[in-house]
Amino acid sequence: MFDKLIESNSEQAEFKPRRKFFMVSSVVVGILFLSAVVFSLYAQDIDLGTDNFEMAELLAPVATDAPEPTPPRQQPKQQKTETQKSELPVRHELIARVDQPQAVPTTIATTPFTGRTIPEGRFVLDPGRSESDGSGAGPGVPSGGGTGSGSADDTPVAEVVKVSEPPPVVTKVEPKRVISEGVINGRATYLPPPAYPIPAKMVGAFGVVNVQVTIDENGKVISSKAVSGHALLRDTAESAAWKAKFSPTLLSRVPVKVTGVIVYNFKKS
Repeated sequence: MFDKLIESNSEQAEFKPRRKFFMVSSVVVGILFLSAVVFSLYAQDIDLGTDNFEMAELLAPVATDAPEPTPPRQQPKQQKTETQKSELPVRHELIARVDQPQAVPTTIATTPFTGRTIPEGRFVLDPGRSESDGSGAGPGVPSGGGTGSGSADDTPVAEVVKVSEPPPVVTKVEPKRVISEGVINGRATYLPPPAYPIPAKMVGAFGVVNVQVTIDENGKVISSKAVSGHALLRDTAESAAWKAKFSPTLLSRVPVKVTGVIVYNFKKS
């Protein structure tokens, strides 16, 4: 009885009308959406202005004149003050006044002197002009006092001779001498041995190192520099040379600086 079964296609038959309905609904919804978008664009009022864009002219900018530079301020001119010409007193020779301190005279005159003493303030020394008292006033120039003439003094006046001071004696400072000597190991009062560096032992470095030193007046080393020897041994040799001390070197009983060489001999242990 169950040899032959008839299978119905009811499920596929039910799906076909649904698919058609779904496609039709999608098309209708899409048309409605596009219609709404187009309608909203037409309904939107986009104000682009009412100007006529077909006829347009490009106007060049109006050239404005550059601002004129401000004229520089004129500084007020200094008014020239006219100074009155002052007539200064005239003297033939420099004769000190009574109220001025005088040096001790070295010579004595036998004839009376008829000249006039120098006035207070400025005056003119001119043997060719007649002696007179000045008058008038000017800036920085004292006015002449009175118009009367002085009388000659009957007492003799000695001539004052100014003695120029001798120039100062210039003493030449001679530079201190530095005596150069040879090997100065024997002159050292204290000569510490240098330490044998470990790197030099590892490479087997040995030999003689010469250190150039400078000794001051007190016998202290003020500079040291290795001039020869292995590179690994120079630093320790220079350090040992700084600690060395020497007796002062005298030159004409004056201590002087000395340069010399300290020799260090590094041997393999």
